[in-house]
Amino acid sequence: MESTDADFWFSPASILVALVTIIFLLHRTWPHLFQPKAEKVAGSIENAGTNNSDLTVSKEPEIPDGWWSGREVFELERRALFSQTWLYLAHSSQFEKPGSYQSFDVAGFPVFLIRGKDDRIRAFHNVCRHRAYTITRRETGASTILGCRYHGWSYDTTGRLVKAPQFDDVPGFDRSQNSLFEVHTHATDQGMIFVNLNSGEPTAFDSGVSLSLSRFTGLEGKFTWVVGQTLSGNFNWKVGARSRQLDAYIGELHRKISEIVRLDPIAKIVRSITRKNAIEERVLFPTTLMYSFQDAGLCLAISFFPASESRTHIRYDLFALSAVDKAGIRSMSELLQSTTENFTAEIELEYRSISAKQGSSGDLNNKDIHQVLSRLQEHAKLERIEGGQILPAMHKPEGSTLFQKADQLCKELDCVSGGLQNGTSPSPLDW
Repeated sequence: MESTDADFWFSPASILVALVTIIFLLHRTWPHLFQPKAEKVAGSIENAGTNNSDLTVSKEPEIPDGWWSGREVFELERRALFSQTWLYLAHSSQFEKPGSYQSFDVAGFPVFLIRGKDDRIRAFHNVCRHRAYTITRRETGASTILGCRYHGWSYDTTGRLVKAPQFDDVPGFDRSQNSLFEVHTHATDQGMIFVNLNSGEPTAFDSGVSLSLSRFTGLEGKFTWVVGQTLSGNFNWKVGARSRQLDAYIGELHRKISEIVRLDPIAKIVRSITRKNAIEERVLFPTTLMYSFQDAGLCLAISFFPASESRTHIRYDLFALSAVDKAGIRSMSELLQSTTENFTAEIELEYRSISAKQGSSGDLNNKDIHQVLSRLQEHAKLERIEGGQILPAMHKPEGSTLFQKADQLCKELDCVSGGLQNGTSPSPLDW
């Protein structure tokens, strides 16, 4: 008897082949269907920019999932980049006397710089060792003793715990084991202060950065801080550092500041003879750009510190090689604020446009952005090997086991009594 097509498709053999095929396909796709989102993003980061060696035509790097607005990418940036990279924060002239401090929020890491009585500038995590409440709530100020108003713990300019009410008699409590967590710092010959949040031994400071700064025209003499401010905008920090609006912003600032300082005629003649550029730029990876307005004797530093995946703090500081009178300072301050506010609004528009388009492959061709991607890829690979997150900035608790148990009991009592919300206290810190 001749078999028909229908007989074949409904025969036991064909049904068995179909079942085996379905099982094989499910086996291949099952892990990907239920892979955690964070792992998917890490996989996307690791594979971004890779090319098939068999292809004769290489393609441009692709934007990884969540590159401009993903929470998982931001958290990976915190671990891979901001936890273990030397970051420029300030210049030594911003700290006039012992106790002068300035606080920063870098990718969710609260830190502050402070000049000690020994004239050394140190950096610390801006959290009390007792309950991790904020020590300095003001952005800038001056005090040789900084305290947390929650339980009254106080620290000196070296981070040493000098006062801990009602804790001296607690079994196992040791003040020396409860100093503020210090952050690694490096000061260049020009007074530029960098920090590294790695809780272990950080990588050596890049000698190439030191060399580059030594050749930067705006830093060849002794200059001092004039004015600065921190603004915030709703955009991803990577957009700010590569914004198409940046050149226009700097050009406008230079033109208007030149009008304020009334350029020295001799400086104009020298510049025309030497054919020097009026503006010189340096990039301090990954967050900061420096500009020297050579004919005006001014230097501008602008940094983009992420607060979240879609919000960024913009910190700008202006420095001068010679003294600026009060009227000049006031005019420059107003100019910088208004111009930077407009610049921020332009970046926000650009970010919304990029988010709507989900970026383009060409966006990763920027050298610094590609370097960010490489750092993330390296760290994601290490975490895959380790089988979990690697947190370079995390500090392990110190102190005796007995004190840690007592401290845990205190935390539980705080929870029962309601504690304080959002890290605030009945009397906000007013240093």
